[in-house]
Amino acid sequence: MTKSQRQVLRTTCATHGLIHVHELAVPPLLILIQAEFATGDYAMGRIVTLYGLLFGLGSLPAGWLVDRLGSRLLLVVCLWGSSLSLVGMALAPELTTFAVAAAAMGLCLSIYHPAGTALLSHAIPVSGRVFAYHGMAGNLGVAGASLVAGALGWAFGWRWALALLALPGILLGLRVMRLTDAPVHEIREREGTGRWPDFVLLLVAIAFMGMVYRGMTTFLPKFMTTIYAGQTDFGVALGGGLATAALLVGLLGMYTSGRIADSGVHASWTFLVGALFQAPFLIAVGWTSGNFALPLIMGVSFFHFFTQPAGNQLVAGFTPPRMRGLGYGIYFFLSFGVGAVGATIGGWVSEELGLARAFPALAVLLVPSVLVTLALVARNRARPGPESPQPVEL
Repeated sequence: MTKSQRQVLRTTCATHGLIHVHELAVPPLLILIQAEFATGDYAMGRIVTLYGLLFGLGSLPAGWLVDRLGSRLLLVVCLWGSSLSLVGMALAPELTTFAVAAAAMGLCLSIYHPAGTALLSHAIPVSGRVFAYHGMAGNLGVAGASLVAGALGWAFGWRWALALLALPGILLGLRVMRLTDAPVHEIREREGTGRWPDFVLLLVAIAFMGMVYRGMTTFLPKFMTTIYAGQTDFGVALGGGLATAALLVGLLGMYTSGRIADSGVHASWTFLVGALFQAPFLIAVGWTSGNFALPLIMGVSFFHFFTQPAGNQLVAGFTPPRMRGLGYGIYFFLSFGVGAVGATIGGWVSEELGLARAFPALAVLLVPSVLVTLALVARNRARPGPESPQPVEL
């Protein structure tokens, strides 16, 4: 790997981690925000759905722009726009203003996945482990958001917590500006055709998987707080820390998945394993006692994030180079945009049946994901793993 390629990998990994910290800064602070604005789970679930929907919806135009403008400019807009939106949320005088700023943050964050993942696939010889490292960095952000935001909320209050999280985004944007981007004209001239029926099956699978992700990450910190801590400022920090511990297990899932993909197993098989085996853990969470909640959530985390390197590798194998940004844009629109409905579903089930029952409800959403992934495995059982795209000189 060249010096420029190492810079691309380090920068995309750092950015991937940070955008997930921004994305998930609200759930660990949920109890504090609800107390100030006097609102319930369903209303906050709708706000999370709104910015989650825009997190996905913006991926479509972002992916289209990546194929025409390159990634660097769009990544700077992503980081600085998200940081300013966090400041807007911190200054919000009432819930409507908070929701508008949250929506703006979701739209800015939507740029990252098509821009960053396309840059990675074009600039570096892609393997399961490359996507695993990139995914692990994102998972550190997903997991760390609960601990960092929860601890900042405990120490300084939720408003200062959001404002302080904006600072690293400004600094990382300056680093991205120094990055060498892959030449767009060379990418667009490369040959390659897509495997569109397989891509469509993957899109259906990831849409339902995204609902599980959004529902789980929205209410997991609160669930950990209510099970193990209690609704106090310190309880928020402790609940966030326990949620972090559970989500960090996803790092092992990603690394294992990447190694399996590089051993020659088709990525659709690893995607299927992750989709299938997280379901029983989600179901068990709904009827467990406090002693077993944490290890069960760890099982969910391992198998949920087990699917991510495989999914990213499949997109690279199913889309031609000239449309790679748009391909990732559609993929992440369905994962984060359509998947945002999971927060509303989880919030409704929580208010009607109790917070613990939201997790078995999410398991039901995995059924169509498993079924279409079975079809994808059947279509690719006689094929090798997705072809690794060759890098463009930086």
